[in-house]
Amino acid sequence: MIIRRQFAKKNREQGVALISVLLVFAIVTIIASEMLSRSYLDIKKTAGVINTKQAYLYALSGEQYARQILFRDYKESSSKTLNSETVRSDTLADSWSVLKKGFDIENGKLLVEISDLQGRFNLNSLRNEDGTTNTIASNQFARLLSSLKIKNKYTPVLADWLDKDQKRQINGAEDEAYRQKNYLTANNLIADRTELRLLKGFKSQDYEILKEHVVALPKTSLPSANSKTKYNINTMNAKLLIAMTNNIKPANLKKIKSIQERGGYNTLSQWLNGEGGEYLSPIKEQLTVESEFFEVITKAQFAGRISTVRTHLHRDAKDGTIEVVKRQLTIE
Repeated sequence: MIIRRQFAKKNREQGVALISVLLVFAIVTIIASEMLSRSYLDIKKTAGVINTKQAYLYALSGEQYARQILFRDYKESSSKTLNSETVRSDTLADSWSVLKKGFDIENGKLLVEISDLQGRFNLNSLRNEDGTTNTIASNQFARLLSSLKIKNKYTPVLADWLDKDQKRQINGAEDEAYRQKNYLTANNLIADRTELRLLKGFKSQDYEILKEHVVALPKTSLPSANSKTKYNINTMNAKLLIAMTNNIKPANLKKIKSIQERGGYNTLSQWLNGEGGEYLSPIKEQLTVESEFFEVITKAQFAGRISTVRTHLHRDAKDGTIEVVKRQLTIE
């Protein structure tokens, strides 16, 4: 009897010990599993950060490549002569314009695209040097909106945003219209087209239509431009041509576009003396055939991560020196 009790007691002790061991083992397994899970997530998170940074660096390398293309184009353009005189022009047939090149990179791809910003409407042209509103540019902007079938009248709102005073134009908006939004009018040149989103009543769908046709450019270094950025007739898009010339006929517009696609002209006088020149003569003070401001869009895909960078470059007309005006991720 005593032996039986001792045996039963021993079995119970062994059972408790086994359960304790199993319990400890289960706890250790759970803890180890949680540690491995967290470690895996940390590794994935770190890899994601590293890959995103690598994609951004590849995008920057694409920007550097674009800068080399633009500088080489400047040097090649400097060798052009007409009647023994050096002429410099930028056209849609130049190497930078036809560049929509993709590169295979390690674990991904890189796309580089360059466009001429002086082929788009400059929003800052609505402000004169003295801070007043440029009526000619205002009318051109209004016609651009009309040609794009944008019904909202944003011209006076933009003019009030840019001008130096607080006198509200008809259908315009000054500081009182923005106070409740905790910001005021710029009363100065704007830095980027995205500022349009801040304007009173500006709709997102209108911005999506307009954004590819406008730009916010600073002053130019071209000595003949009188500090105001001019439009390159060799690269201007059709909507801007319609807005600038107002009454240009479709046949002449088609002819101008055809000349642009073939490489344009080396001088402005060739445009003014050619077919459709009568429509360009009234705005000749706003035109040029040489560009200083370019946009570079680089899109890098690396290990499943994508980085798209939009960079504005200024190429000095005197020596071809290229500087970054601004650089940003394409989040608008």
